[in-house]
Amino acid sequence: MTNRIVAIKPDDIDLSQVKTVIDQSEITDTYALYLDDESHSFDGAVEKIVFPSNEAEVAGIMKLAFESSTAVTIQGGRTGLTGAAVPLGGTAINLEKMTNLLYMDYTKDEELYSIAADAGVTLEDLVRAVTTKNLVALENKGTENQQAALSKFLEEPDTFTFPVDPTEMSAWVGGIVACNASGAKTFKYGAVRDWVRRIRVVLANGDILDINRGDVIAKDGKFVITMSNGTDVEVNLPSYKMPKTKNAAGLFSKPDMDLIDLFIGSEGILGVITLVELGLHKLPANIMTVMAFFPSEDDAVDFVYDIRAPESIVKMDFIEYFGPNAIKMIKEKASSAGVTVPAMKDDTKAIVFFEFSYVEEQMEELIMALEMVLNKHNTSSESSWAGLDWTELEKMKMVRHFIPETVNGLIAQRKAEYHKVHKIGTDMAVPDEALRNYLKFYRSTLEEQGMEYVIFGHIGNNHLHVNMIPRNNEEVEQGMNNYMTFAKRAVELGGTVAAEHGIGKLKRAFLEAMYGASGISEMQAVKLAIDPKWIINRGNMIPVPAEFS
Repeated sequence: MTNRIVAIKPDDIDLSQVKTVIDQSEITDTYALYLDDESHSFDGAVEKIVFPSNEAEVAGIMKLAFESSTAVTIQGGRTGLTGAAVPLGGTAINLEKMTNLLYMDYTKDEELYSIAADAGVTLEDLVRAVTTKNLVALENKGTENQQAALSKFLEEPDTFTFPVDPTEMSAWVGGIVACNASGAKTFKYGAVRDWVRRIRVVLANGDILDINRGDVIAKDGKFVITMSNGTDVEVNLPSYKMPKTKNAAGLFSKPDMDLIDLFIGSEGILGVITLVELGLHKLPANIMTVMAFFPSEDDAVDFVYDIRAPESIVKMDFIEYFGPNAIKMIKEKASSAGVTVPAMKDDTKAIVFFEFSYVEEQMEELIMALEMVLNKHNTSSESSWAGLDWTELEKMKMVRHFIPETVNGLIAQRKAEYHKVHKIGTDMAVPDEALRNYLKFYRSTLEEQGMEYVIFGHIGNNHLHVNMIPRNNEEVEQGMNNYMTFAKRAVELGGTVAAEHGIGKLKRAFLEAMYGASGISEMQAVKLAIDPKWIINRGNMIPVPAEFS
């Protein structure tokens, strides 16, 4: 075990054939979408956009940018909500041409299959290839052991998948690693971090790191990177304590951490991820998916506490929540769309949406145990919508999406009259014991103000999204003030200001509220050690020092 890694010197390469767009009228017209992300919060600008096809080209581009001290913004699928992929000058490197599946591997002692891909492969394409075993692209790729792993995988009778399910399946695998993405099933399977086996990263100067999980472990809170020119770079890890919750805020830091985890979730500020190897998991043979309808919010929250307790024999894959205002949106949207939501009553005040897997011989015992908990909290299986197949799950997901569809429609209408109007969606998570009080804090604050809002999300991880829906420009300011109030309260309770969406350019003030000025300085020191000219993803996560701005 070592805390040292030796960087690989990049090959000299001819970049004359790399697709490059420099004409400003073409950038602002044909490539306008490359100046934005799903936050729609910044007016992007860039001197040029380059589209490398492989790691060698990425390294060559970075080397030139380093030599000229040119700012570089790394772009994945631009599905983020924090402005992280929006360039504010310099060069944008878009990885959309890096779309190859690379190899399959198998770790015998863990009985774990894994698949490697270029950073530009979409999660949707990777999952489809794995679940259907349509892996012709991997034939004759990789080492002999990796080719043997592919043959073994293709003979497996079971279906496998990548178990972490970020909501946006069009995200790219490089992006989901850079942001440590998560989703509903993070409740059972953890975030993307837990499934990353290997990455390759191009550093600011063009040097390349090949990082396998378990190979490089911090010693005394420090890593050493030997650059290709022989110089040693010491990376001192931040000393702050991370929250014991789902978390995507700031650089990962623990005294004895793996080097790979420093780059996962770093939002691209430390280097360009070019290769990702992700672990796979066997799909369960049987699932039951349920929307349970409750007469009160307290009943729903108490049900969540009981069903996720360690002694519960019903082990959930995910647990989602929809509050009273969300239910109003579901009813209105379902009515206009001609969709029936089975078993939902007029007096339903909260919904808990969940899924669990089972084997046939356990089913009766699990159903009886679930019924007891439902009855305890004033509902029942007869008063719930349940399904036993993937088709029914998709119907329930459609109903779930009625909420963001409605919110986005309201925002679009209001923005036409009030330019500053935008959705203000929280991303905080708190420890288990704080869930009840934090939810009540959300509701009491917003009800007192008369702010229009809706609450829904990943209640299994105590990670509820509050979407504030401003009616005018003044309420936008109120909503942003609320965001800081909610962030500070989450931190007081031992939680995080960003559980899954990250920090990007939008939420830097909230990160400081979480870790303080000293924590920000420690992150800046890590960045400066690895990127001494501060060229990569300037403005993301942490402020740019005055000498580079």
